[in-house]
Amino acid sequence: MQEIDKFGKLVEGSRKILITSHISPDPDALSSVLLLGTTLKHNYPGNTIVMALEEEPEGLDFLVGYSDIKFGSLLQTLKSAKSDLFVMLDAPNYERCTRNDGYQLRQYLTQHSVKTVIIDHHEPVGKKDETDVYIHQTSIATAQDVYEVCFKHLGLKKPPGYAETAMLGIYSDSGGFIYDNPRHRDTFKIVSDLIDSGVSLEAIKNRLERYSPDHLKALAEFAANVSHNKEYSQSFLSDGFVNRWVENGKSLVALNTAAGFFCNTYLRNIDGIKWGFIVYLNPLAGEGTYSASLRSESDVKDVSAIANSLGGGGHKPAAGAKIEAKSVEEAIQKVQQAIRGS
Repeated sequence: MQEIDKFGKLVEGSRKILITSHISPDPDALSSVLLLGTTLKHNYPGNTIVMALEEEPEGLDFLVGYSDIKFGSLLQTLKSAKSDLFVMLDAPNYERCTRNDGYQLRQYLTQHSVKTVIIDHHEPVGKKDETDVYIHQTSIATAQDVYEVCFKHLGLKKPPGYAETAMLGIYSDSGGFIYDNPRHRDTFKIVSDLIDSGVSLEAIKNRLERYSPDHLKALAEFAANVSHNKEYSQSFLSDGFVNRWVENGKSLVALNTAAGFFCNTYLRNIDGIKWGFIVYLNPLAGEGTYSASLRSESDVKDVSAIANSLGGGGHKPAAGAKIEAKSVEEAIQKVQQAIRGS
């Protein structure tokens, strides 16, 4: 409660607030930004509230307030906004919120004495930037944290569209409520209230499970490349597949979406094996950079520890990292080495 009270006082004392989340934003990241941003706009109409993300996700533009989000360089948006409060959601450090400007972002915030806040539900391991306020409540989703901070603790008025936005984040990051959740009673109380307010879980599920022919092509490549040993499963996209994808002008965001779907739907239960990883070249992350995503059934394997050793992070059942390598084969070997050392 002390950190939440400090956050409330910072909001009360700020005139210009910038709210952001991590690169390659998933539904929880986007929902958290929208939920906090629209709530503060609704409650503090005299203040300037900027919602900013470096990258735009797919298929979430139906949410109320989406058109107000500024997509593009986070550093440039911060400089233009001249904010006195910087709020980072669903991420523990500035490098997670920008592709190339983590150091410059940190330097700007320090030089201009900008107050900083982290609200994050990930495992508190690895690199975490020092901030004026850090809120971590072991929730299943950061959207749940924002909901509780704003409405339960600070008593703020709920803005239009809040219910669908909150439900989308909570439903998505809980895997449709299937992941182990130490705060399940609190989560389901919120979910019940959101359903009472008119939110349809079926509609949320259908919104999140819309896939294009391009998505299916990437899923087929992952499926064709599956292999496993007695311990874990693995798959990958070949460098040739990704390079042809780029040459044909296909969306790299769509490629990431398909990778997430394969991980979350299949990777925890291929031939009865309950954890594994995928690797693929990710041009969005930079030249020669590969994305590694790891998934595990709860209490089977702490994949966040593996991701952390690779410079990434996440949750015990779901984590990821970026790997520099000359080929997908080398990237796979680096993940396997991290697994042997875990």
